[in-house]
Order: sequence, then structure tokens, then C-alpha cells
Amino acid sequence: MNTRRYVPVIASVLFGAAATMAAGWPSDYQGVMLQGFYWDSFNDTKWTNLESQADELSKSFSLIWIPNSARDQQGGGRSMGYTPVYWFTNHNTIFGTEAELRSMIATYKEKGTGIIEDVVINHRCGVTNWTDFPAETWRGTTYKLGPEHICSTDEVRNQSGQAKPTGAPDTGDDFDGARDLDHTSVAVQDNCKAYCKFLLEDMGYAGFRYDMVKGYAGKYTKIYNEYSVPEFSVGEYWDGNYDAVKAWIDATGKTSAAFDFPFKYAVNDAFASNDLTKLVWKANGTNPQPAGMIHYGYQQYSVTFVDNHDTYRDGSKFTGNVIAANAFMLCSPGTPCVFLPHWKSFKNEIKRLIAVRNAVGVHNMSAVKVLQSSKDCYMAEVTGANGKLVVKIGSAFVSPEGYTDDDIKTSGSDYCVWTKTNVEFEPVDPYESLPEKLYLMGHVNSYAWATDKGIEAVRDGSTYTFNNVTVNSSGTAFAGYFSFATTLGKTWDDVNSGDRYGASTDDESISTGESAAIVRYPADVNASSAKSWSARPYVYNITADLASMRVTLSSPSGIDDAAVDTDAEPEYYNLQGVRVDNPGPGIYIVRRGETVTKEMIR
Repeated sequence: MNTRRYVPVIASVLFGAAATMAAGWPSDYQGVMLQGFYWDSFNDTKWTNLESQADELSKSFSLIWIPNSARDQQGGGRSMGYTPVYWFTNHNTIFGTEAELRSMIATYKEKGTGIIEDVVINHRCGVTNWTDFPAETWRGTTYKLGPEHICSTDEVRNQSGQAKPTGAPDTGDDFDGARDLDHTSVAVQDNCKAYCKFLLEDMGYAGFRYDMVKGYAGKYTKIYNEYSVPEFSVGEYWDGNYDAVKAWIDATGKTSAAFDFPFKYAVNDAFASNDLTKLVWKANGTNPQPAGMIHYGYQQYSVTFVDNHDTYRDGSKFTGNVIAANAFMLCSPGTPCVFLPHWKSFKNEIKRLIAVRNAVGVHNMSAVKVLQSSKDCYMAEVTGANGKLVVKIGSAFVSPEGYTDDDIKTSGSDYCVWTKTNVEFEPVDPYESLPEKLYLMGHVNSYAWATDKGIEAVRDGSTYTFNNVTVNSSGTAFAGYFSFATTLGKTWDDVNSGDRYGASTDDESISTGESAAIVRYPADVNASSAKSWSARPYVYNITADLASMRVTLSSPSGIDDAAVDTDAEPEYYNLQGVRVDNPGPGIYIVRRGETVTKEMIR
């Protein structure tokens, strides 16, 4: 399969012999995958929401990875599905009903995009206690596991009132949150094999993302894949060591790819240390190639990524230039997996990068020639099925030999991509992803960070303007603080259910006539982490441009000579922005209705 589209493979019987084909990951595969969720993305990525985006997402992605869809220990509660109870008979979860799930899978399949299931078979939970796994029937066979199918080393062995596990010792790492299944057991193997075939042939999934494959020996993944024959299989072997990941791929008989954690950690290290030489690995000690599993030999079995639902919420989170990191990934071999929050925050830029990759025909076996490797520059030429591209990552102002500025197809902060191949970009609505409303929150007017109150902006395209805003003293410093929100409500949880826009550093100072960068803090991801700007207490016009992502403070026109609304009751503020009820002699900021003046009282 050498196009970016997903074509479902239907098992058939020809002349009495079962049709066979290789499981694992196709060679020369040009597709790009999307991780269609993040941790606690219950509202954002329910099945109906994902299905409503099928027209758009199917244009960029040939595969979409979703959470485990079987009902788990939390039932219909807030759970990501990693403590499963049911495998065959109950796929109703907080993400939606089984009918909605099947509809979503079918809709994407019609558009040429396959859905990848997060398969959790390392461990399992009971219905009412630790070990009472449900009996489930599929295609006339009933599957029922018991304590004899739990690893004898599982922690349930030390729990009073629970059945004792009598299976073989664990063949991998222990998982404390559920019962580790004994994969040496024929009954466990038969259950897992049937479950995998059920996911492909009954539910309609395109393939698997195996969870926590360190928990059981890789040879069992080989057994399950050779039986069910997924065209796409990728394991979460969470290890930054190249040899360890390679050994697991080999143990599966190369019936599965692996997430490229060596790539992920190389990207983290290179951007954190401002040393882009760490994006390069000298394969065989001599040939410079992109770091990770993606240099020649194992690039077919490498699924590259910058962040995922787990790394995004622990110490492995990528904190550098997100678009530059995605440009490196999308302009390299392997099968790239874009993280949903990155897509949501930088959709237009990632769309263009994918369009260039597709036009050139970059695939998971593409050859790479590193042209330059220095602390401030990674430059490489990548050969695709339809031509070549050159990607530059870093601040160095350099161009590749043989290419001109006319060959630049997409660029941005610290990245640029050249190709002579024609690229057709879809028209982009510059305002598509911008919020309809934006609210100013903080020590502004009389609100003082009230969650249900804020100043609503006047919007003009990508520009949101707040006129005649009084920034008040916070009471603990000669400054007031503010940021932007797309949602107001009774609690901070309500506010953080929408996107937040704030500063790039804590309490970043900004003054009249200055501008500063705006950072988007997406809902349900890190909205609660939004940082604020600080400003000297005074009266300002505040402008947020969400196209350039800059905020600007300016003096309101006519603040000293505005026509005074004499019918309005005056409000007096000192020059620190603190309201004064009984002003004595001095200079004050005076608000009468919508009019703000600076006046002296004698």
C-alpha cells in the first residue's frame, strides 16, 4: 500500500485456502496518523464530535487512533478506558454509545480513513471485584477468564477476600491498576485472538495500537497479529533506547510497528538544549540520519510522534517550538502521528506540512540525506515517490543549493520546506479556528478575576478590542493582571472548559505602546495553566490579534480631553487604578459611563 489512503482489507477464502497477507505495517506507506484524543478529552472527542469532523480530518489523515472503546472499570464515568472489563459485548462509554462508535468508524472508512483501536490486553478488571471477568459470547463461542488466567505474580495474590491467581509468572512488567493476564495460557491467547479479530471484522477497525506492550513478551503480539492479520499494528513500547524498541519489534516477528520513543526523546533533547545536532544519529557510525528508529533498517516499523496523551501530562512533555518539531517529523520517513492538541492549535500550519509531504510522496521508507547539522540548523533532503523536499529546522539563515525562494512551499518560525514538486493547498479560512467571543478577565474595571464577569471584546476579523479598560492594582503589587477567556461561568472549571489566551511567561509585564506574544491554552488540555500579563494600573485600549498572536496596549484617544457625560455618575480611581470613594485634592482617573478622563481635583 503506497498511497496515503486507508484501504480496508477483507479476509476471504479462495479455492478453499485462506487468503494470506503480511500483518504489521505496510512498506512505502505514505499515510499520516492523528491521535484523535488527549487525556480527559471526554467532551472534545466523543464519537459524534469526531464524526462531525470527518470531511476535514480525512483530507489530512489516513489513520486516526482513538481510546479503548470497550466499557471499563469506571462504567460510563470519566475514564480513558485503560482498565477494561468488557471486550466483545459492551462498547458504551463516556465517549458515546456503541451505535455512535460504529457510525463514526463507518463514516471515516467511506472517506478512506481507518480508525485505530487502543487495544488493552495486558491487563483486565472484574465486573464487581478484582477477578470476576465477564463471560462473553461472539460467533457462537463463549470466552470466560478466571483467577487461573491471572499471573501468579499479580498483586491480587496479597489481597484478602480476593481469589488467588494461579497463572504463570508475568512475562513482562507488572501493572498495578488491574489484573495482569497470563499470556502463556492458551485460553488467554484464544480470547485475545478472537478479540482482535472481532475489532477488525465486527467493529470495523483498521488496526491496533497495543497498550503497554512491556507488560507481556513480544512473541504474544506476534501470535495475535498472525491470527487476526491487521494491516496496521503499533505497540506502545515506552523506552527511549533504540536497541530495546528494536528488540521488541523483532520479537513480534515484525508483525507490528512501534511508537518511536527514541525519536520523541531526541526531539525533546534537541529543542530543550538548543542543540539541533541531537536531531541527527550516525547510523552504522558513519551515515548521518534523523535520530530515532527512523534511520534505515527500521523506519518501516517506526511511528513517530512529538507528544501523546501520556507524555503531554508528565515530565516528557515537549515544551519547544511545536510547529518546527512537527515539521521535522512530517518531513522525515516513518509514519508520523500528529497529536490532537497540536493539530487544534496549529491546524493551518500542519495542514500545509502534510500537503507538502503528500505531494512529494514522502513515505515510511524514504531515503534521507542530511545536508547540514549544527546547533542552530538541521537541513536534510528527503526523497519521496514523486520528488524531493528539503527541510530546514532552526534559526540559521541558510538555503539549500539548487533551490530558490520560489521553491519554498511552507515556512514559519525556525522551519522552512523547499520542493520543486507542485503542491496544491486547500483554501484556508484565516478565521476558521478563532473564537466567536473573547472576554478580558483579571484586575479590570471592578471584576477582579470574577469567573462569571468579564469585558467582551469588539471583534473585527482576527482582532479583538477592549476600549477604555481600567487596570486596577492587585493589592499586593503596583500592577494589575489580566488574560483572555472564550467562556465565562460560575467556577474556574466553567472558564477552563473553553480556550484561554495568555502570556508566554508568568506575569509578563507590558506597557503602553508595547506588544507581547499571546499563547493559546486549549480547553481540557491546559487552560487552567494560562499565564497572565501585568500592567501598571491605568486606563488602556487593549487589542488582541489572534492571527499574529500579539496583544497590544495603547492609550485611549481623548482620555484627557474627551467630552464628559455629565449625566453619568462619576467613578474616581487613583493613578494606581484603585477606586476612591471620597477623593481629596489630586489627579484621578474618572469614569463617567463609557467616558474616561484624567482630571485634577483642587
